[in-house]
Amino acid sequence: MGTQLSAGGSRWGPAAGRAARRLSASTAAGALLGLLVGGVGGRLAMGLLAAMNPTATGVISDDGFRIGQFTPSGTANLLVATTLIGALGGGIYLVLRQVAFGPRWFRALSLSLGPAIVVGSMVVHVDGVDFILLRPPLFAVAVFVAIPGIYAALLTVLAERWLAPDGPFARGRRVLTLAPLLLWIPLAPVLAVLVAGWLLGEWALPARARAAALWVARAGLVGLFSASLYALVRDTVRLLE
Repeated sequence: MGTQLSAGGSRWGPAAGRAARRLSASTAAGALLGLLVGGVGGRLAMGLLAAMNPTATGVISDDGFRIGQFTPSGTANLLVATTLIGALGGGIYLVLRQVAFGPRWFRALSLSLGPAIVVGSMVVHVDGVDFILLRPPLFAVAVFVAIPGIYAALLTVLAERWLAPDGPFARGRRVLTLAPLLLWIPLAPVLAVLVAGWLLGEWALPARARAAALWVARAGLVGLFSASLYALVRDTVRLLE
C-alpha cells in the first residue's frame, strides 16, 4: 500500500508541475493579449465610436463609463479588467484546445470564431444605450465581435508557442515561469474548477470515459455556438430596424 501511494505520488508530482507550467504559459499569453487587444484595442475602438457619435459624449454607457470622456482612472480600470479577463481566457483556451479536433486550420478557425460569436452575443444587446446611441449600429457590432475574435486568433498563435516543449515556460526557472499564476488569485473559484477538472481527467476517468466526455463537451460547444450565433444575428437585425 505504501509503495503504491509512493509511486502514485511520484507520478503526480511531475504531472502537476507540467500542468502548472502549461497553465502559466496560457495564462501569460491570455493576459498579455487581454491587455493589448481588449484593453488598448478596446479603448481605441471606444474612442473611434465616440468620435463618430459626438452627440453621445458624456452619456453613461451600460458599463458605467462616460462615452467620449477618457480618464486615467477609467483607463486603468479597463486595462486591469481586460488583463484579468484575458488571463481567464488563457485558462479556458487550455481546456478548449483539448476539445478541438480536425486539421490545424480548422482547430485555429474554430478556436477563433467561437469566442468571437459567443462573446459578441454577450456584449451586443438591444437594451441600454450603447448600441442604440452608437451609429452606425452594424459598425459597432462588428467592432465588439472583432475584438474577442482577434484576441482568440492571436492566442492560438502565442499560447501554442509558449506551450511548446522547447518553449520558455517549459524550460525556464520555476519562480519566473509560474509567476503569471498569481493572476488567478482574484479568479480563485474558476481556478478551483479547472484544477478539479484536470484531476478528474488525469486520474479519475478511464481512457474510454475521457473520450466519451470529449465528444459530450464538443456537442455542448456546438450547441453554445449555435445559440450564440442565433442571438447575435437576432439582436443585430433588431438594431438595424
